[in-house]
Amino acid sequence: MNSLQEIATRLRTGGHTLITSHILPDGDSIGSLLGLGLALREAGCKVTMFSVDGVPARYSFLKKVELIQSHELPGNGYSHVVALDCSDHLRIWPIWDKIKDLFIINIDHHPTNQNYGSLNYVDTKAGATGEIVYFLLQELGISPTIEVAEALYVAIATDTGSFKFESTSARTHRVTAKLFEAGVKPQDISSLVFDQRSREAIYILRAALMSLRFSPDGRIAWMILNEKDMEESGARDEHLEGAVNFAKNIEGVDVGLLFRAKEDGTVKVGFRSHNIDVGQVAHSLGGGGHARAAGCSLESSPQDAVNTVMSALEPLMRD
Repeated sequence: MNSLQEIATRLRTGGHTLITSHILPDGDSIGSLLGLGLALREAGCKVTMFSVDGVPARYSFLKKVELIQSHELPGNGYSHVVALDCSDHLRIWPIWDKIKDLFIINIDHHPTNQNYGSLNYVDTKAGATGEIVYFLLQELGISPTIEVAEALYVAIATDTGSFKFESTSARTHRVTAKLFEAGVKPQDISSLVFDQRSREAIYILRAALMSLRFSPDGRIAWMILNEKDMEESGARDEHLEGAVNFAKNIEGVDVGLLFRAKEDGTVKVGFRSHNIDVGQVAHSLGGGGHARAAGCSLESSPQDAVNTVMSALEPLMRD
């Protein structure tokens, strides 16, 4: 693995930096992207921030988030690309062919990361990629402004489940304390990120809960959504963020699953668990993630996807 010092040295060479993150972005990907992008811009670097699927509405309150471009990769002539929170190149497949021959800096915290970059820094002990970005800024000698600090706080708070997940460490809290010192007010941000929900998000959650099923022993709970459910709810994929936790958090359940059947014949599967290493299961099915939060995509019918995942989970549940 490379070092943050090596990455900082490369970024100091100047040129045009493209910063991007994975498809279907979450709080860590958007917060890390915005935090690093704003910090480099304020340091005088030429930076393009890009998220192929745009910015989910729940993160639109972040200052200067409108600087993140989306859909079509703008321009060319990039000196290097910083890929944040992307465990493998499939997570940025819409632009991969355009950037694969460039100098790629891969910064991530997923244990399933494929080290596809020219420089790779993967810290699996970090609570979020945003935590790593904070230390990269230190290496660069950049103090976070309030805009940068708020973006990194959103990254860390969301990917640690509001500091509930086991990935939360003493170091995570020390970084968060530094962000507070930079002006972050968690009481203002937390209500926007964790409490407020759009009508579409509530409608699709209702549809998901209507489909709730349990394994015979009650230790696995799953929900299934199809394209019709999404259309009737007026929901987009971004409105599904956090929905799988409603299955996981039922008393007696060890593993919660959300199956999202898409028009192209694939089924996206979200895994959440209390004690089971679902990252291992997702990886065996072509996906990846963390031990307690992971995902994969299967080419099958929804019911076949359920059967496939249940078979993959069975040995771990038995152990």
